[in-house]
This record gives sequence, C-alpha cells and structure tokens, in this order.
Amino acid sequence: MEVTNTTGFLLQTMLFMSNHQWNNSLYNTIHNVSSTSNATEPSEETVCYGVYGCFPLGYPWVDEKRPLAWAPRSPAQVDVRFPIFNIPVREHPRFVDINDPDEVQRLGINPKGRLFIVTHGYIESGDRPWVQGFVNTFLENDPEATVMIIDWRKASVPPYTQCVADIRLVGAITAHVVHMLYQELGMRNLDKVHVMGHSLGAHVCGYVGYYLQRDFGLKLGRITGMDPAEPMFSDTDPIVRLDSSDAKFVDIIHTDATPWVERWPRPGGLGMYQAIGHVDFYPNGGSNQAGCNDPIEKFITKHEDSFFWGFQEFFGCNHLRCHQLFTDAIPQKCPFVAIGCESYEKFLAGDCFECDVDGHYCIDFGPNAYNSYRRLIENGIMIEPRPIRAYMITGDDSPYCRTHFKVSLALSDSDESLVHGGEIGKMILEVFGQLRERSGQMEFSKEPIYFEPGKNYSAVMAGKDVGMPKKAFLSWEYRTNPLNPLTWRLLAAPRVYVAYVIIQTLEHRSKQKLCPLNQLPVQADRDNEFREDYCTD
Repeated sequence: MEVTNTTGFLLQTMLFMSNHQWNNSLYNTIHNVSSTSNATEPSEETVCYGVYGCFPLGYPWVDEKRPLAWAPRSPAQVDVRFPIFNIPVREHPRFVDINDPDEVQRLGINPKGRLFIVTHGYIESGDRPWVQGFVNTFLENDPEATVMIIDWRKASVPPYTQCVADIRLVGAITAHVVHMLYQELGMRNLDKVHVMGHSLGAHVCGYVGYYLQRDFGLKLGRITGMDPAEPMFSDTDPIVRLDSSDAKFVDIIHTDATPWVERWPRPGGLGMYQAIGHVDFYPNGGSNQAGCNDPIEKFITKHEDSFFWGFQEFFGCNHLRCHQLFTDAIPQKCPFVAIGCESYEKFLAGDCFECDVDGHYCIDFGPNAYNSYRRLIENGIMIEPRPIRAYMITGDDSPYCRTHFKVSLALSDSDESLVHGGEIGKMILEVFGQLRERSGQMEFSKEPIYFEPGKNYSAVMAGKDVGMPKKAFLSWEYRTNPLNPLTWRLLAAPRVYVAYVIIQTLEHRSKQKLCPLNQLPVQADRDNEFREDYCTD
C-alpha cells in the first residue's frame, strides 16, 4: 500500500476507535459458523474453511500491487450477519441464519419482488446512516422489495491488509446465503437480485458474484460498485477485484479517484479510477465532487448529533458522495443522465453531447442504468455490448441531479464588433423555462477567457431542470489587468458582441437558438436577455 493512502486509513482508524461498536440493541443475534483455523499472518499456503472452500494465497493474490498475501480469518472471527428489511419487518429486522433454512419462509421475503443486498466498507458497519437511508428509500419506492444487509463489521477493522483478506470469505459466505434464499424461495434465477457495496464492500460484491457462479452456477442480475477501494485492487487480475464478469450487469460509480497528494490537506484518492464495469460513471470527472471543498464548519453543523460523523464526512466527502448520489437517484424525481465520452475534458468541451451518436451513448444513472444499457442493445443502437465511460455533472447537495446544457456562443463579425475588438472576462448564463423555472447561474468557464469577434465558443455546464428553455440571461464579468494591454479600455465601454446563443439540453434532447434584442452587445456586470423571438433569421 502506498504511504499516501496509508495516511487516509490512519485517519479512518482514529474515527473507528472513537465511533465504532456493536449496536447490541439492534443486532443481538449470534451467527454461528464453525471455525477450523485462526489464520492471521501472511502465508503462501492455501487456507480452507469447510463448505466455503479453499482460498489460495499465491498469484494473482500476490503481485506487484500486493507484496504480501494474508489468509482470511475463520468464519467465527469474521462473524458476518445478514439483517433483513421489508415492509412487514422494517423497524426490527430479522436475521438470515445459514444453519436454519426452514426459517427463510418466515423472513417475509417476497420471492417475486426485488432483492437488494447492500454492504458497507472498511471501518464501517451495517447500521450506518447511509445504509439505513438505502433501506428506507428502496422500500418507500418499491414496497414489494426486500433489502438484506451484509454486516461484516467485526472484520472491517484494521489492519487493512487483513481486512482485504477477510472479504474473500465474506463473499463466499454471502454466496451461500443467496443460494439458500434462491432454493428455499423457489426463485427462477437471480435476475432480480441487485448487490451494492461501497469502497471495500464493492469488492465484496465481486466475490459474491464470483462464488455464486463457481459453486452454484448462478449469476447475479446486477452489481453496483460505489467508489471501489483502490489500494491493493487497482490494476490487479479480475479475479482479485470486482469486474464485469461478476454479474449480468455491473455499474461502477467513481467519486474519489484523485491522487492523495493533490488533495492535501484532505486525504483522498481512496477510490479506483480504472474502469471495471459494463458502465463506469464518473460524476464531475470522478473526483473533486461539488461541495466537498466547503469549510469543515459546514459538515460539523450538518451532523450536530455526532462531531465524528461531521469530521469523517469532511475528510471523506468525495469517497462518501457515491452512495449519496445513488440514494438520491432511487426516487427518480428528476433527470439523472450521463453520456459516454473519451474523457472528462472532451465532455466539458461539448465534444460528446449528441445522445447515441458516434458511440456517445446516454445512460441513466441509478436504478434505471441496466434498463437504459439494455435498450441500447435491443434497439440496435449499440451493436454488441461494450464498456462505457459515462460522465455527468452534479450539484453540491441533495437533490444532486442536474440538467446538462451545451452552450455555444457565436460572436458577431459585424463592423461594429470588429472595430471594438476582443474582450477578456467570464461569461455567466442563467436559463429560464416556460413556467419561470430557473437553472441558477452557470459559469461558462472557471477562468476568464478572451472572446474574439467572429469566433465560436462552446462549453457544457449544469443547472436545475427547467424543461424547455424559453429565454436566457447572459452576464459578463469584465476583468482589467494593468499588465495585459488586451484588457485596457480607455475610450470604449467594455462589451462583447454576441450574435446568438445555441442552447442544447442532454436530458430533453432539445436545441434552441436565442438572440439579443436588436443585436445589442452584452455589456459588463448586467443581465442581458436572449430570446428565441429576438432572432431575425
């Protein structure tokens, strides 16, 4: 493990020591599995645990990314538990007992409904607020569904290397539990089983899918990996980590892929940047999530009941944002769309803004991701399944979904514009809908740029959904630099002659041309109105 990532885990360890314990009032059922070994040291041997099989410790479990292989501890030490939540047993969960198949019928699971399986990550537990948020949101939007938690808190403790080893066994045990549910409930297949995991839990999901196929010939319908852990997993053999072969559909959410050294003083880069699924979503480029650079006071205030939760969210904001985004997408209250592109830079430049054209496929983020991916194939848009890197922009707080606007500014080449010359500054746009909905102010660029007469400029930005745009206000912030003659204005007021603006929306697939009244120039530090009916051609 790299030193930079170790620092991040030391911080998490401190938080663990302060705020991590069994909640005996909620989880008071003992999971009994026989132990055959107490393997806690690096080894080159194969370790076996009865029905769960053997766990080899040679290559590919040892390579340049993993200099040492640790053996999984025994099932009794790992002590994984499986609380069940559904409408009949929502407040006080029942537990799956792998040694008592007869009890499955009394868990209240609808065999025809969806089964969502959720697991936490390193130094976490199954009763964390975000896990409970998943449970509540899923059941509120699908009353026929059941949510099962993989709670492996006793194994999610330091050292990280031992934890990495233990999750192999956690995955194998969970595969046996899923198989038992499959048999006892008379399921036809696992198409309605959706397994989701955060960080190290994402790789737990991969092991669940692997062991179900290897031991039982069953394939999960879907796995969602939420910012899969990078240390000891990135660029490893697919059997070591979550990959697209572990389920019929695997989607990945990358939110903390920034190298740690670029994030000081916030530890970061705990998530993988490597694309490993059928669809890999990169919100805001996969790092530097909106709102995560806010002062620590914001996070402390947000979690008034727990200083440590606020402290943890401040330092782990990017890493935690993935499950916040997915939870937000479950109710489907607003469009949540991403588009495939070669890079985030090309996406922001507007090079990938035509849905399903030139390999730039539009994919719904969240629950509908599988359906939108499958429709591409069924409708012949995508000839054969292929991996997609999909990008999108989100907001800084819930609701995180945003409408994507591609804005193209055409500067006038009229005599008046040419005589006035170019200007340097920042453009800010606000779009209004038919019912006076407002997108909020959106920056055309982060830094001032030089606007030259007769040239076209394009950028992608995001704001609140307004439906079909009716009008827009364009404002321009003029910047004077005494060292740059291009910014000097002694006799003429600063202005930019924008002939028209073309606004495209990704979510509504609309395109409109808006113009200024009587071709008036955009003046600095004021709202300049553009409308469709102001265009004369």
